[in-house]
Amino acid sequence: MSTAEVIKDVLSHHGVKGMRWGVRRKATVGPQEVIVSDKRKKVKTSGGRGYPAHSDAVRARTLGQVAKKSGVKALSNEDLMEYQRRLNLEQNVKRLSVSDASPGKKFVLTLLGRTGQQQAQEVSNQAASKAVAKAITKLKK
Repeated sequence: MSTAEVIKDVLSHHGVKGMRWGVRRKATVGPQEVIVSDKRKKVKTSGGRGYPAHSDAVRARTLGQVAKKSGVKALSNEDLMEYQRRLNLEQNVKRLSVSDASPGKKFVLTLLGRTGQQQAQEVSNQAASKAVAKAITKLKK
């Protein structure tokens, strides 16, 4: 086996240029088939076990993928209303549900928030004092 054949074997490319890992694409001539690969197939509960995603949630994700790939004009009015209703419901439930942040995470977030406010206050104080000093020197002249 020559070195050219070895290099040819090593440098072979499998896949499509620009394609991302984990994203599947079906090569068809007509309309693309939408493949839903939702990694959030299980509902997380504390102390419980994961349950598979409900068919309504899978249908909403499928509609979202169709809208993403082909545009919202590819969906019927009923599909759009169903997708919008599901997204609104999910947002409302997330907003209304009790915060799942651990006490440590809450502490770090408040600490970082306070530190950021302090830093912003110091910077603005320095800028204001420089501006006042500059104005005073102008008035003295």
